[in-house]
Amino acid sequence: MSFKAFTLALMFSFGIPWLMIIVVPFSKMRHVEPIYFTEEADGRDDVYVPRRAGRIANGAAIYAANGCYICHTQLIRPSFAGSELGRPGWAGFKEQDDAGIPVDTRRETTPFDYVGESFAQIGLMRNGPDLSNVGGRIERYVKEDDADAKTPENWLFLHLYDPRKKVKAYWSTCPSQAHLFTTRNVYGQGSPDAVPGLGGEGEEVLPTDQALALASYLISMKKDDAVPYSINYRRDKKKAE
Repeated sequence: MSFKAFTLALMFSFGIPWLMIIVVPFSKMRHVEPIYFTEEADGRDDVYVPRRAGRIANGAAIYAANGCYICHTQLIRPSFAGSELGRPGWAGFKEQDDAGIPVDTRRETTPFDYVGESFAQIGLMRNGPDLSNVGGRIERYVKEDDADAKTPENWLFLHLYDPRKKVKAYWSTCPSQAHLFTTRNVYGQGSPDAVPGLGGEGEEVLPTDQALALASYLISMKKDDAVPYSINYRRDKKKAE
């Protein structure tokens, strides 16, 4: 093989993946135009505004700085590319509301899911579960299976400080993020911000501002808002009756 042929082959081997994975998605998401609900398809006629609350910008920076994106994705792939709509809690939830009415919030990822972030944290690999709807999953953990955590924030603090502390998570390969917390001696009644269940005798563990921002960011990940029919890519989606 000549040097010219080798160079061309090398350019194609690395250039095409770079073009398809980086350039094309970036160009499509750089200027996301507003999407509208339509009366015909959605039964309403207004602009779609993604619903997300939390310290998104700061939390996303902490998330990236600590390499969370290396082992966790934030991307529910199209149904033709995987079975993520069927994984419990990954793409949303199929359940009943308090009145017994079926509610199905499962859907694939859209560009609007990254609103408020300067970079879409789609991730590198899945050594850990996808986090697209981790906020919704944690709320259910606290409500149904882990009431001792009391709040979603405390559940996250316990997990971030020691991912294998819980018996059910002994298998976790997530590294401890104890550097996001401060340990100090207890004075008086102690701090109301101390994380329950952490700290030794006469000690308490408090989350730093970084831990607070990261927890707020992760809890904001609840893709349970209704999206317009035009960007709902589920195969079994139905138009408004």
